[in-house]
Amino acid sequence: MPPKFFITHSWKDIDFTRRLCDDLHQHGLTGFFDAYSIKPGDMIPAEIARGLEACDVYVPILSYAALASPWCDEEINAAITLGKMPGRNGRPRIIPLLIENCQDKMSVFLRNRRYIVFVNRYAEALHELLTKGFGVQPKLRVADPPKVEPQPKIVVPPTPKIITPPPGKIATPPRSFVHPKTGTEMILIPAGEFVMGEDKEAHKVSLDSFYMAHYPVTNAEYKKFVDATNHDVPFVDQGWAEPYSWNQQTRTFPARRENHPVVLVSWNDVVAYCEWAGVRLPTEAEWEKAASWDVAKSVKRAYPWGDKFDASKCNTSESKIGDTTQVGKYSPQGDSAYGIADMAGNVWEWCSSLYQAYPYRADDGREDLRTGGMRVRRGGSWFNFNDDARCASRSYNVNPDYQDDDFGFRVAEFFPT
Repeated sequence: MPPKFFITHSWKDIDFTRRLCDDLHQHGLTGFFDAYSIKPGDMIPAEIARGLEACDVYVPILSYAALASPWCDEEINAAITLGKMPGRNGRPRIIPLLIENCQDKMSVFLRNRRYIVFVNRYAEALHELLTKGFGVQPKLRVADPPKVEPQPKIVVPPTPKIITPPPGKIATPPRSFVHPKTGTEMILIPAGEFVMGEDKEAHKVSLDSFYMAHYPVTNAEYKKFVDATNHDVPFVDQGWAEPYSWNQQTRTFPARRENHPVVLVSWNDVVAYCEWAGVRLPTEAEWEKAASWDVAKSVKRAYPWGDKFDASKCNTSESKIGDTTQVGKYSPQGDSAYGIADMAGNVWEWCSSLYQAYPYRADDGREDLRTGGMRVRRGGSWFNFNDDARCASRSYNVNPDYQDDDFGFRVAEFFPT
């Protein structure tokens, strides 16, 4: 059964609240919204108490008017108290929504929670509330008024030099090479131990050397696979996917996106690409090492470039771009210590690994591509906030056929012989 909600709001924000509640109802969610839930003759305090008791997700809509309202304050405190009562296991989960930049008036309790900002980003914020707050897949994105943005200058990643080992000799692995079939630059990640995970889940993992792609796979690179195999093009017949969907008749990607990472690709799609190209998906351990490990200092970085988040070094929700960007846009300033680009934000990247509990072990079945289950995604995307872009952040998707406008991938390879 879907989780039930309870919405607290100021009456000055009633228009926003009605729109939100209507959108929640359209996605199969039910709960308490006083304008809809309280009928003539009802005892208001009793109905509010019943609504709070029954809800799984408590949604206070925060504005200056709401934060100044004693009624809103009373309901917020009641939800906090309710969640601390024995036997409720923290229910309801409290997810504040900011419809004004009123953080300066928020209590310490609310400021320290992960809140969702709706200011000038209703569609994106609603998607985040549905997927992360309620765990439901939106039927379609609600469109905000289109923004007219200047067309950015196309940045074409430089073509690296191809290093060919001398014939008849076993060569030392080169620092990088260009994969002959895909044209992708692959960068060496030397063998060794690193720290995987963070806080209580941190543990050491030892990996053999491998190569990681410098950039995520682009639309132009993916088209080589589509043309060679007649594989289905990335396409979803819904309004939110329109800017990213390929033309099914001409089998071409959207205009001016040749150097953007390909999206709307499922885990099954990217496995098929890897089989065609003779490469593979990285394991989540390989992905995290390439993103986070500073081998010169033997320390783990929170983000590819360091421990402090910097919105100028990646494409996350904080950048307010609201779209994918060309690969390499944030290189080299946003690169990892190994020189791998775009590992924070832009697109979620599929890994080969099943989502299983730590400690990570490659021999416990999680790397069996034949096994069904939840496959790991890493790196966050243009749609997510910086917390999801941390190198150690893990996400997953249950359905290997699922497509989204912020799902992409990059490839890995062992030393080519």
